[in-house]
Amino acid sequence: MGLILVFHDTSRPALYGAVAAAIAAARQCGFLHVAARFDTKLHADAAQHVIASGGLGPSGLCWFERLSGKQVPPVATSESILDAARMQDVVVPIHPAFLVDQDMPTALSSAALALGIEMKAITIREDSDCFFDAVTQEALAWRDRFGRIGLHAPRPCGGDGLTIGLIGAESDHRNVYPAALASLADAADSLSIPINIRFIDPVNINRIEDPAVFEGLSGILLPGGADMKNVAGQTAAAAVSLETGLPTVGLCLGMQTMATAVAWRAFGRGTANLAEADPDARLKTFVPMAGAGDPDGMLLPIHRTGDQAIDIVSGTRLSGIIGSERQIRCNHRFRLNPALLPDLEAAGLRVAASSSSGAVVDAIEVPAHSFFIGMQGHPELSSRADLPHPLLLAFLEMAAKWRPSPIS
Repeated sequence: MGLILVFHDTSRPALYGAVAAAIAAARQCGFLHVAARFDTKLHADAAQHVIASGGLGPSGLCWFERLSGKQVPPVATSESILDAARMQDVVVPIHPAFLVDQDMPTALSSAALALGIEMKAITIREDSDCFFDAVTQEALAWRDRFGRIGLHAPRPCGGDGLTIGLIGAESDHRNVYPAALASLADAADSLSIPINIRFIDPVNINRIEDPAVFEGLSGILLPGGADMKNVAGQTAAAAVSLETGLPTVGLCLGMQTMATAVAWRAFGRGTANLAEADPDARLKTFVPMAGAGDPDGMLLPIHRTGDQAIDIVSGTRLSGIIGSERQIRCNHRFRLNPALLPDLEAAGLRVAASSSSGAVVDAIEVPAHSFFIGMQGHPELSSRADLPHPLLLAFLEMAAKWRPSPIS
């Protein structure tokens, strides 16, 4: 039994706990993490990994779940780490750039030695996309072209493939919130469909509406995120796909912008927006859950996080995709505005999943579209290399059938 502290001096939130997770998975050790803080003005999505039991953690914690198949626990205290290390080997990532308590590693080491717990420290050295033990030079983890952390060197890949548009700055997907890009690659590998990613930064809305941006795409993924400056451009992208039939999948914020694009169809372009992005919008497509009640008289939560049960609507396209899966990771404080639902349905939207007796819409689709499905939860956080999420599999299967045509 012992304690392994993995020191990794990185400024990239996407790598938080990544190498420590690889070590824990390879050695079948326990994995715990300590309190971390991030500059969310610089990296809005640095702490958007949803803990299964509720709450949020560093976005890089997805690597432990992906590599081990086990759930990440909530933040651990020094006492709980020492207790766990008495029972089994425990790996703890230490990132100096993100530590809340800079003295914690020294204090934890001293306490472990005083209690007779075997103590080991591993310092990580990076070389391109390989991560080494700086002392032994042992290779501990690799990163592939989709940013995925693995225990083995990635195999070379090449050849032509589908071009998928991933909304968001490339630096955000690679260095801040890595799960969306990784889950897309999982689905592609499972289907043996080679893909190329075209990152589309939504901040420059004029450029995103340039037809050349969408030229040659076989589909687009609209991700989640906490940065509201991305909403206008992401909604514009959803509006393009809605009108052209381009296969589109939305995750959390992605579903919200897809529904807003349908609202533009119903009420006129630019007439509606998320209350979170524009509190002064005349028509608010998503409104706070706090204080609202479901039809059974129960108040909705202020913040819905963790693994949540949802009700899939029978007969929908999503029901044929998801099968028996009735649970998804959630992280949201807003819900689809029920007052707008009749008009949205008249404009082609269909509710595909809900919860809280129908008070919260958990998935939407447009049946007349080639593939226009969004989920309020985070399917990407339930995806692994050997078990991609079925929604992303279905999306890529449709994208493979899509024949890109010039977009006017």
